[in-house]
Amino acid sequence: MNTQEKVKTFINKNLTLNRLLIVIMSLVTLYLLMLTEGFWIYAFGKLQSILMPFIIGFGIAYILHPITKYFEKFGIKRQIVVPLTLIVFVALVVLLISSILPKLITDMMTIINSSVDGIQQLLKYYTDFQQGKPEPWVTNLVNEGVKILEGLIKSVPTIPTFASQFVGQLINFLTTALFSLVIGLYLIFDYEDVTRKVLNCAYKVSPKVANSLIVVNRAVLQYLQTLIVIMTITFVEYTILYSLVGHNYALVLGVMAAFALLIPYIGPITVQVLAVLTSLMLPVPRIIALAIGLFILSNLDNYVISPFVYSKRDKIDPVSSLFVFFASSVMFGFIGILLSMPIYFSLRAIYALKKNNWELESKVEA
Repeated sequence: MNTQEKVKTFINKNLTLNRLLIVIMSLVTLYLLMLTEGFWIYAFGKLQSILMPFIIGFGIAYILHPITKYFEKFGIKRQIVVPLTLIVFVALVVLLISSILPKLITDMMTIINSSVDGIQQLLKYYTDFQQGKPEPWVTNLVNEGVKILEGLIKSVPTIPTFASQFVGQLINFLTTALFSLVIGLYLIFDYEDVTRKVLNCAYKVSPKVANSLIVVNRAVLQYLQTLIVIMTITFVEYTILYSLVGHNYALVLGVMAAFALLIPYIGPITVQVLAVLTSLMLPVPRIIALAIGLFILSNLDNYVISPFVYSKRDKIDPVSSLFVFFASSVMFGFIGILLSMPIYFSLRAIYALKKNNWELESKVEA
């Protein structure tokens, strides 16, 4: 049987009227959605505004629930733990917005400005090494780097601009924050009851859906717990390194190194590049010591600390995690970047569940 006959046989066998109608209806539906794109974007925006307090409230409850469970082990009632935990949480958020964040933005602007000086210092080192005028491509490369950093500086709002924008949206912000806190408060008190009802509804839809929710919950909780440990270790070790070499922004770079872990792959490398560029005004021996220290810490993190903290089940596959990272960033922007690793662990947990014939390895409470 030649190729033409194989194709003809395949079409006659698989191309039925029902399947053809399904394809046509799908294309018609897609075309109608494209024609009414404006309406669906408007409806999605309104739905997002309505659901946002509930999403934030659930996020608050999801993060703070393990803390309340921990204190309940010592006999402290939830009626005491929940209000105190929420008060501390709100106080930390207010402190972050009112004092730490503005200073951090100012210091980051200074760091970026210092990076411009660092690039120019690199050009000077290269010119001295060449003992003459640098090649045009080197000058163009340096100019492009400076333009990128200067554009980044202009894109970051100054503190007065940031404050005015914040005040302009203050009422909307406070309303959302208040509703989110109230919803989060109720969800923490009734967390087990709410999750039980959600699982019951999921079981009514399909046991596969319920089991998927359970494994996703396990995977995300395990990831968050591990992330907090690694962020703490990263903050301590990099702050110590930058302090030992006498870097002017040791504490800020330590904080940036810890939070850069929220942006896989790109975040840590970006902070290290900024650290090197802003150190080029230091004496050469200190720059060399910093470069060696960054090399040692990077390998220590990748081959010792991360494998030790992460369990075998949480080991990250670079190719699939990069795919999820870029797909999330394209579809959801910066929020997608932050959520890329939880999405990765969730998808992997569901895939493992499917391989296990949709059966849980052990029956635990979600």
